Amino acid sequence: MNIEVVEVIQRNINNGEYGDAVDNVNIVMAQPGARLPDTIAPQLFPSLLNADEGYTKKCCSALEKLLSVTSGETVIRQLEVELKQGFEHPSPTVRVLCLRQLNRACQDRRNLKLIGEVGIMKYAILLLGDEDQGVVKECHKVLITLATFDEGVLILYSDQGVKLLREVMATNDTIRYRVFDVIIDSILTTDQALEFAVTVGFFSNILEDLESSDVLLQLTALENVSRLSDSPVAFTNLRNLGIFKGIAHWLVGQSPNSSYTVPSVIKLFAKLLQKHNINVKQLCSDCPEYTATACRMIDCSDMSIKFACVDVITLLNARLDGKEFILDKNYFLNAITSISELAVRGTDDIKDRALVALAHIFSTPDVYLPNYEARCEIWFTKCSQDLTKTALTLLSHPSPGRQCASSSYLSNLALHKFGLQAMVAVPGWYERLIERKYCVDRDAQIQKHSLVVTVRRSPVAQELIDQDVLNKLTKFSNEGAHYRDNQPAIATLQL
Repeated sequence: MNIEVVEVIQRNINNGEYGDAVDNVNIVMAQPGARLPDTIAPQLFPSLLNADEGYTKKCCSALEKLLSVTSGETVIRQLEVELKQGFEHPSPTVRVLCLRQLNRACQDRRNLKLIGEVGIMKYAILLLGDEDQGVVKECHKVLITLATFDEGVLILYSDQGVKLLREVMATNDTIRYRVFDVIIDSILTTDQALEFAVTVGFFSNILEDLESSDVLLQLTALENVSRLSDSPVAFTNLRNLGIFKGIAHWLVGQSPNSSYTVPSVIKLFAKLLQKHNINVKQLCSDCPEYTATACRMIDCSDMSIKFACVDVITLLNARLDGKEFILDKNYFLNAITSISELAVRGTDDIKDRALVALAHIFSTPDVYLPNYEARCEIWFTKCSQDLTKTALTLLSHPSPGRQCASSSYLSNLALHKFGLQAMVAVPGWYERLIERKYCVDRDAQIQKHSLVVTVRRSPVAQELIDQDVLNKLTKFSNEGAHYRDNQPAIATLQL
């Protein structure tokens, strides 16, 4: 630390030359490893009163640099009064500065007792109602950092904390949902927050707007349900409360806003299906409207809904309990037809999705399912007549993703006798399989090699495929996924 520089800055402050002091602080603190006495920052804070915005920004920049090398505990102890005044400063720049210092202090759980004692956290809660979005964003960060620790959850959901949160919520719907965002993120951070949120009524408050006649509030509430479901414990609470059953009713026109909410409901269902701990068969049985609507709306014109519906079909068929549920559903037949048409004639952005969905549909489960093979054959008859030919053609598509999706579909199709029969009926089918020229991506090469191996090892291969073709498939299989015809020549040239 250069004593002369410190003396210059102190002299600037003593003489009321705050602009010069701030400039000198910024110059000093720009140097690596620089540090100034902890006494400088408290003397600069008063200069922010009645200052113009230009000076305020420069001073806040200097203060942030000064305080960044000061411990959070020191900031709270030495600048408690200044921070409290800063939270009420008319400039959002000052409010943001103070919130960032509080956030730093909250990152060390050893400071939480002190923070609770000085009552400084109430300002972060009250500022959720601020008009400046930058201030609101920093408030959110502070409160979620606080909720990272058990001691912080106790502060946030203390009697005073709950009272302040409710006061802020009462301002308007926009600010109410800011508070809900904090509560939800705290729940996703720790299960202890969920217990408090349920006890004080915040959890039920979040769900109330599901019954609102205002479509925007209803959609926002639905989004909050989706976020809450990321917490296993909150998901269980939602299911036990019958929330998912209630939402499913929107899909059959039992809500005046159904036409607006259906896309979000389908997306929520797709999200639920991705949870590892969920009983898909039970969920689908309790709420059959989900799968029926997803199958029906694949043909809608809204691409986002179409994507979500195809994803639902994929996720259902990726799990044994999903396959069990969908196996005997007649409405699934129309969905298969629609998905196959998307794979053949759909836009590029949905072809891969459709092929992956078909791959899962025709995949063979590890556990025996009665009538599954016969059902698969019925499903295949509902597919577009051009599907298998298209999939074989797409093995040479420039897109590695398209190649992988096609190989995946054909591999699972080849597990069934009817599927292999359909493949070998396409002229030039095996040339498509063993051609390596267009398959340069490693993942695509692995998928294609797996396809050839599946075809070659099929129990009905000898029955359906000529021996000469079988020999070529065997040669391809033995060469491996990444074999190139010109490897020997390249190796000789390098020598």
